[in-house]
Amino acid sequence: MKKHKTPFAVIIALIVITGAYYFLSLEKPSQEWSLAHDGTFSYPENRGLVEYEEIILNDTAEFRLSKIIYVSKGEKIYALLRVPKTGSKAPAMVMLPGALVTKEGQQRIAEFFQRNGIATLTLDERGNGGETQGGMTGMEAEHTSYLNGVAPVPHRMVFDALRAFDILQGRDEIDPEKIGFYGESMGGRFAIIAAALEPRAKFLIGVSTSGYGSLKQRFDDEGVARFYASIDPDSYVGRISPRNVVLVHATNDPMVPLEMAKSTYYYANKPKLFIEVNSTCHGLCDEMKAQLMAELDCIL
Repeated sequence: MKKHKTPFAVIIALIVITGAYYFLSLEKPSQEWSLAHDGTFSYPENRGLVEYEEIILNDTAEFRLSKIIYVSKGEKIYALLRVPKTGSKAPAMVMLPGALVTKEGQQRIAEFFQRNGIATLTLDERGNGGETQGGMTGMEAEHTSYLNGVAPVPHRMVFDALRAFDILQGRDEIDPEKIGFYGESMGGRFAIIAAALEPRAKFLIGVSTSGYGSLKQRFDDEGVARFYASIDPDSYVGRISPRNVVLVHATNDPMVPLEMAKSTYYYANKPKLFIEVNSTCHGLCDEMKAQLMAELDCIL
């Protein structure tokens, strides 16, 4: 039986093709995630269609509540979509809860907005105690990913919020011109960055949140300060203009000092509003609701 030998040139060509296919199959940070000279990051505005699963949990005359499951940057993201039944397209918000607050734990606030005619898509953020996994493994590891040109988890969490925005954009019952971001505490930080990166966002509502103050630091050779600037809302909040920025804070917030919130507000450009209430609450409390809804009515 005669054996056929494969020409050496063909073998080399196959290796090159196989290698090219392998590298093309990897996520390209240069195409899907990019860095600016000041350390901040961005994603393409056109992110393509997002596929998701919807499971209806409750359907009443007043609202419909569904579980939404979609994939973002290699992780399944779980969310709750609450839509008021008003007979017309509803304005909507991507809602990002505070640390260790699940999508279920945020439904009291989501119901408040639903009763005021606003739909919410509330995320279980990565590693935040809910169904979504893939949280941070430590700032040192995230810094290493950043230096190696790989999107760290905080950046991916922003992408999760942007994909949630894309879901709302494609819903028939949602007004695509009236979608914004709402975040409390930790979630407010991601909401600010997401609103800055998504030019179609109508507004940003940040409650009991602030930046980290990294803009007052000098960049260093190791890129530590540059990395922190990349996850600091202070680096992004000024880019939201001419969309509306509304920050809401309690005078005696026990978790995020009032002065930190005011510092972030300083970096924002008009139109902007700072709502300060005389309270010790952290997160949206009753003292804040009337002023916030009055401002939302003006925006929407």
